[in-house]
Amino acid sequence: MKILIVCGEYFNTSNGLSVSTQRFVKEFARLGEEVRVLSSDHGGISDYSVPVMRIPLVDGIMEKQNYHFAKPDADVVEEALSWADIVHIEDPFPLSVQAAKAAHKKGLPITGTYHLYPENMTASVPIFDFRLFNRNIMNVFRWGVYQYCYAIQCPTEKVRERLRRSGYKSKLYVISNGIPPEFIADAPGTDKNPLFTIISVGRYSNEKDQRTLIGAVGACKYAADIQLILAGKGPLEEEYKKLGEALPNRPIMRFYDQNELRREIRRAELYVHCANVEIEGMGCMEAFAQGIVPVIADSELSSTSEYALGEKNRYMAGDLKDLTSKIEYWYEHRDRLYAVGCEYIELAKALSIEKSALKVIQMMKEAAGDRSGPAD
Repeated sequence: MKILIVCGEYFNTSNGLSVSTQRFVKEFARLGEEVRVLSSDHGGISDYSVPVMRIPLVDGIMEKQNYHFAKPDADVVEEALSWADIVHIEDPFPLSVQAAKAAHKKGLPITGTYHLYPENMTASVPIFDFRLFNRNIMNVFRWGVYQYCYAIQCPTEKVRERLRRSGYKSKLYVISNGIPPEFIADAPGTDKNPLFTIISVGRYSNEKDQRTLIGAVGACKYAADIQLILAGKGPLEEEYKKLGEALPNRPIMRFYDQNELRREIRRAELYVHCANVEIEGMGCMEAFAQGIVPVIADSELSSTSEYALGEKNRYMAGDLKDLTSKIEYWYEHRDRLYAVGCEYIELAKALSIEKSALKVIQMMKEAAGDRSGPAD
């Protein structure tokens, strides 16, 4: 197949949507498919490239999400569609809206991946973060893009159920975004830091909720023996630094490149995933693939807790007391960390990017063989 991937910002290396798209493009090509990308020129030039789109007010929200809109261009879209056998949409934004409508008119089969909840954007702007507004955005995403998709890749079952409740009529396939082989370790690391180290990866923002983790470490009776690492950057950095001053060991806060991050993860005892709004936590998956035991926030709007292998691997999102108790449990049961880490490596193997890419290709082939439109 000639697969056209439509992604508003393809070259971003620190946004989960973009990184996942890059990985699938690479894997599709490795598996022998022809694949090209229609995207903005922010950070690079794709096969079919358009400029970045500027929208007053909205730009500020998207900057907080480290994402930029691509400006629709009918001529570029037409050129891209004239090459494609199938169109795969990665986001619900203006370029994708234009491409989906044009592909539908041409009778091209269309599939998509659901990467983004409305709350991923509105959580950073509390005045917009209320149920009715977010439900309306879900409808806009459906009307603008996803109604044209024969099938949609849903990274988890929880995502599929929300789309069903929101009136999405496409075929909904549960297919993980997948873990690349370079992240999957043979065994957990044994070269540990002197202090019991807890690491968390994510942008410093409201929906990632690192403040609950900082508070839980401070409330822990073993706080003097714990080193917290918050790997990332973001608008709440100064607030978190101030909160961290109350801890016996000041948190390490910085942005790591991928090689540094993998090294730090393998030297830690515990990974705490705090996000309470998330489609699928790639950072958490990449961490447990290396054999580090996770403790994952369990939230209505986050699917990552589906990867908890036991009750000690999840806590109620935002519940400082519950998280503190889980940290204390793993501190007191460090002898279990290696064995549970091995179980997580086996889970990671089942979630490999190759297995996910093969499933998405099969989804596309089904869509290409049925031009009748979305299925009920």
